[in-house]
Amino acid sequence: MKVSEFFDDLYGAQERYWWHEDDRYSLDPADHPTSLLAQMALRALTGRAPGRALDIGAGEGADSIRLALLGYFVDAVEISKVGAAKIRRFAADAGVADRINVAVADIVNYTPNSYFDVIVCNGVLHYIDDKKTVVGCMQDATVAGGVNVISLWSKYTAVPDCHKTVDIFCDDEDGIVCGMYQDWDVEFIYFDRDKTESSHAGMPSHSHSHIKLIARRPR
Repeated sequence: MKVSEFFDDLYGAQERYWWHEDDRYSLDPADHPTSLLAQMALRALTGRAPGRALDIGAGEGADSIRLALLGYFVDAVEISKVGAAKIRRFAADAGVADRINVAVADIVNYTPNSYFDVIVCNGVLHYIDDKKTVVGCMQDATVAGGVNVISLWSKYTAVPDCHKTVDIFCDDEDGIVCGMYQDWDVEFIYFDRDKTESSHAGMPSHSHSHIKLIARRPR
């Protein structure tokens, strides 16, 4: 099954696949106790003058909408047509539709047409075999002093059976992704090991291991 078909099915089966909480778009890190990356990203961005942001693999748009509420103009890129339609709808509901441009694209073939102050790649890179090209593209599109926010599955634990309907390419904790940020200012890195999945429904109980990284491009 293609990744686009996989997420079309998941996103079409329920109103919200991700972020069921009522305060999902809160800009207060304390309101996201189950998402360490959301907490740390908000702390890293709070107080910065907003500019342009790119959300790669935007899902149903939670990260894009929070960035827009912070004042950013956001390009949201999503492989699922169903997900992209939900981003547009949820952004309108949150009052930020005019700040989010949604594109349906596979990030393997996507080339940013601008430079960005923030690039988010949350939960996408484990579906990509050629991580070096995608991360390199992100880095090239980041302004000096700009921030990359990344989360992907690591190889610390095996991929759960319920996710094996599509190809998965986890990374080593000291692998390609972390290695590509050695010359950046790493503000946060955390290896979240064997964490019980609680951010989405519709699958059997399972767990993942994650690499979570926030890095700033040197000036």
